[in-house]
Amino acid sequence: MGSNTSKPETKVFTPSTPIDFSSTFLSQLEQSPESDYSRAQYTEKYIQDRVAKELTKLEKETIKNFKDTTNKALLKDDKKDQNAKISVSQANDKIVQLTQLLKENAALEQANITPEIKQSRESVIQCLKNNQGKSLNCWNEVETFKNLVRDL
Repeated sequence: MGSNTSKPETKVFTPSTPIDFSSTFLSQLEQSPESDYSRAQYTEKYIQDRVAKELTKLEKETIKNFKDTTNKALLKDDKKDQNAKISVSQANDKIVQLTQLLKENAALEQANITPEIKQSRESVIQCLKNNQGKSLNCWNEVETFKNLVRDL
């Protein structure tokens, strides 16, 4: 009864118009060293090369923007003469100011992790270690941790 449905069925489609390929073309296709696998590898390599090229381009652009921004910040106070040269001491003072500003901004970005969050994190880690392969058993611990982090 069920043996007919489990056998692979070959379907043949016949086109409504005749299709003729030259024998040289067919032999060239048969002798082609490329397979689906090799074409997939070529495609993957092409994509990786393009991504690497774009990342390099973005990196250069970011470095250029950073240099422009820092140069503008150093020369921002010299509005009278844009081509004026600043002294070494003035440049050092401005660099110190910019460094202090960057440190303050970095300090603002850091989150204050409370002992409750640390404890909740440790309980999630311990639960996952104890229930390897059964991560759904730690759902309550994860939800508690997510709620504490969300409240930051």
